[in-house]
Amino acid sequence: MIDLNQFYQWQQEEKSRTVTIKIGEFGEPEKLKVWVYDYKLDAGQHVTSVDEIDLEAEKERRERAEFERLRSKYETS
Repeated sequence: MIDLNQFYQWQQEEKSRTVTIKIGEFGEPEKLKVWVYDYKLDAGQHVTSVDEIDLEAEKERRERAEFERLRSKYETS
């Protein structure tokens, strides 16, 4: 069972953080989705525990992918 209090504590550490929790889907009433987001970092990720949260790494991954996309678009051979 996921400790939702840990997500609450994580969110309270910074005013720019949000946590969205979705419980249940059609045919899967026990399914639990947790989305964490930080507006300062402009980054978010789905996690199953607070220990998995690494929004800095997620932002870095996204920026690197965008850099590679732009480099291949504008690079001259």
